[in-house]
Amino acid sequence: MQVRVLGSNMEVGDSLTSYSQDHLEKMVKKFFEKAVSSEVHFKKEGHLFKVLLIINEGVKRGIFVKSDGEAGDVYGAFNEASKKAENQLRRYRNRIKDYRAQGGLKNIEPDLKNLVATKYVMPPLPYNVFNEMESDDLNEVKPKNHSVIAEKTTEIETLDLEEAIMKMDLANLPALVFINKKNGKMNVVYHRKDGLISLIDPQ
Repeated sequence: MQVRVLGSNMEVGDSLTSYSQDHLEKMVKKFFEKAVSSEVHFKKEGHLFKVLLIINEGVKRGIFVKSDGEAGDVYGAFNEASKKAENQLRRYRNRIKDYRAQGGLKNIEPDLKNLVATKYVMPPLPYNVFNEMESDDLNEVKPKNHSVIAEKTTEIETLDLEEAIMKMDLANLPALVFINKKNGKMNVVYHRKDGLISLIDPQ
């Protein structure tokens, strides 16, 4: 398995690199039969160390896992991110097996296919809505147009609801757009602030 270890605002030495690689290889073997690619991004902010961990099965419609960690020491931050990823994989162990057993796209109806879309990355709103709304003259509020920071091609997959929730959670996403395998419609699942999950299914 290829494991890339990167650092931002800090140097990543041989000891930390070896620790990350060895730990990930042992953890990943519990859930993946074949080798996968992984990335570990270390970042230092003040007195804190932050880690972003990415595990990619590397096959079409494969499993993608993302988790993060934060601690006062770099090893503690890595262990937190790694533990989150392992807990998610263990939670969905049976669901992942069922997903793989379906053989990818072969059980999807011929007229239900994945869509290719473009994903855009944009900065937050260029003004504070709440501060502006406190102004005496609301006519002064003039939102600026969003500028695109980056864009990339992405695939909107055809999934059933359980698969969509699994993929959303494993990738640590707040929401996921997918084509519902049951009815062929574009659906959205997302995490609510109260901890529940909502589904948007157009009629």
